[in-house]
Amino acid sequence: MFSISTVWNAYRHASAEAMIEELSASGCEAIELSFTLPAELFPGVLDLARAGRVKVSSLHNYCPPPLVPRSGRISPDLPSLASRDERERSWAVRQTMRTIDAAKAMKARAVVLHLGKIPLREAGRKIIDLAMEDGDERRRQALRDSFLRKRAKKAGPYLEGVFQSLLSLTAYAEGTGVLLGVENRYFLEEIPSLDEIGAIFDRIPSPALGYWHDIGHAQVKENAGLEEHGEYLRRYGGRLIGMHVHDVIGASDHRAPLQGRFDFARVKDYLRRDILKVFEIHPPATDEEVRRGIEHIRNLVQG
Repeated sequence: MFSISTVWNAYRHASAEAMIEELSASGCEAIELSFTLPAELFPGVLDLARAGRVKVSSLHNYCPPPLVPRSGRISPDLPSLASRDERERSWAVRQTMRTIDAAKAMKARAVVLHLGKIPLREAGRKIIDLAMEDGDERRRQALRDSFLRKRAKKAGPYLEGVFQSLLSLTAYAEGTGVLLGVENRYFLEEIPSLDEIGAIFDRIPSPALGYWHDIGHAQVKENAGLEEHGEYLRRYGGRLIGMHVHDVIGASDHRAPLQGRFDFARVKDYLRRDILKVFEIHPPATDEEVRRGIEHIRNLVQG
């Protein structure tokens, strides 16, 4: 089964029916509800899912969006499941439980999780950009290693927050039929790093917890010479529950397949029947680009 994320088109529609009609024309059998789904569209999707008129494969935390004051900021990383502020972390856990409840109500299989970040003065965007620009391998690695040393000094309390959050969330999810997918991240300061994914699974051996692979995030790091894409899947492919599928050029991801330079044959063996395959394509991809890209991946998997 192939799914497509509402991140591609939700902003264009005033009704859930119109949004889903366009997504269905992409050739996918199901949809993933993105954290960008407007709050006013959520009840309509829920009604359609309960009526069997749309299949929802997964939800990307937070969905439905938390209710906050106008000045409040919400993203998949805010509120943070890693926060050192116990009020924020506890609120993040409660909001994630709402997403699990919504997934259960829609008979979705998984919730995709961002786990927060370690705040550092030096922005991860700068590290990616400098690594892309610098062709000197030794300088690039020195830049990465310096950043990671700073990250390691501050990581402990934030990782402990993640562990506490996931202990609560896995206990809540067990028995619901909803799996929690720990997603690999784009920036180096984000949690989890490559090694931290393994630490999470060692600390929390819950059957409700698995790995969610984002092709673009892993490939951007490889393009920048910071990590090797395939290492994520070699280490955690056995825990894989889903994958965000999209194309990449340099540091620009979330493109429709065939609109970038990624060789999807590299991940073909992991695009198994038992995992969720979600096209997380951002605007301004056209209808034709989306349909052609999805057809390309479908042919690759079935070939």
